Amino acid sequence: MRSPLRRAQRAVNERLTAPRSIRKIASLGPLPPAPTGIATYHRAVLQGLVRIGFTQQLPVDPIWPVRDPDFATVPAYRLGIYHLGNNADFHLPIYRMVWQAPGLVVLHDLSLDDFVRGLMTSGDRLGFVAMREALEARERMTLPDALANRPLRIPWIAAVARRARGIVVHADFCRRYLEQLGCRTPIYVVPHPPVETATAIAEAAPVGARLRTAAEARGGRTLVVAAGDVTESKQLDGLLAAVATLPDDVHVAVVGRRVATYDFAPVAERSALGNRLTVATDVADVEFLGWLQAADIVVDLRFPHRGEVSGTLARAMQVGRPTIVSATGTYLDSPEGTVVAIAPGPPDVAELASRIAELADDAATRMRMGATAREYMDALANREATAHGYADAITRTSGLVADPVGDNMRRWADALADLGVTETELADGYGLRFARALESFTHPS
Repeated sequence: MRSPLRRAQRAVNERLTAPRSIRKIASLGPLPPAPTGIATYHRAVLQGLVRIGFTQQLPVDPIWPVRDPDFATVPAYRLGIYHLGNNADFHLPIYRMVWQAPGLVVLHDLSLDDFVRGLMTSGDRLGFVAMREALEARERMTLPDALANRPLRIPWIAAVARRARGIVVHADFCRRYLEQLGCRTPIYVVPHPPVETATAIAEAAPVGARLRTAAEARGGRTLVVAAGDVTESKQLDGLLAAVATLPDDVHVAVVGRRVATYDFAPVAERSALGNRLTVATDVADVEFLGWLQAADIVVDLRFPHRGEVSGTLARAMQVGRPTIVSATGTYLDSPEGTVVAIAPGPPDVAELASRIAELADDAATRMRMGATAREYMDALANREATAHGYADAITRTSGLVADPVGDNMRRWADALADLGVTETELADGYGLRFARALESFTHPS
């Protein structure tokens, strides 16, 4: 016979793991010091929700890292928010949680290609579900920017988008992409938050001044900074080739985290730029921000594009620097007057060099673009646009999750999708008896 203490413990456990018994929100995603831009983004969102008073009405528990016991407790929360990127090391348990307790998914990357392939390689059933739905949805994909960027041609996110109860994206391009693949989950376009505080920007100012002085001591009059993860997709070889065609007083700095799959050293050596090139990898946050403040021009290219919104661009705009970007995907949604766009794909060296030279020779344009960018980001911060966008998405998605009829209807739809039932079979009446029975609860005769 169980002791009173054991019975009490069991009662508590059952109460804490009952569906939606915890009247709070769980927010699953990397947090600092995790070496990913999503960590600082997640922290900025949580801080914004506190500032607007949302968490006083509905507390939010950040959960990081995600561990096995969380699979028992997260379904008991009123709603789960799931930050998803393409890195399995950070996001695999979060991806699994979307199936365990469907909620509000934040898509930081429209292409989960490496992620899904990794699931399939390990024999994970979710990988094969994602692959099947991606291949089916591919037939509907006609967006030019999706077809031009290999990672976006196959909509690897189709399955998780279907499983979600709400989706947060950061640019209208992402909404159009989701809608074209046939996504019927509610989509919320919420602007990327200003991730740097005024205090952090002020503290980085003297660091930027020091870096600027050092560049000028080496003969640099114009400093071009390419910041962010040092990856092949940043098209750094094209940038260095463009700088090599410009006068010797144009210097370039490559700043950011090293990525194991890309070796930048041979690219830097081939450029033969000598002391005109500075490479600063794995720097502290204050130095990263200092380099942006030291820059005359920021270059943030992307090919192939994965539908991500650039945290580097957001930071460059916060410190008021003009940025040269690729004219593709989410970059096309940048505020007017804040960026200079070059043709998408691998950069044309002559075009990129020309855009750099034009900005280098026109201080007034640089100042105007930088001021426009800074004012835009300041306005986002003053309006708490990101926090209010999240509050709306959370409130609406919580309502959907709490609706028992809708929840069962979605389970029915998910089950049919998992079985591979096609639109044609559905039109022929396959599996409709259950749905029609549910409709009787919402549409009484």
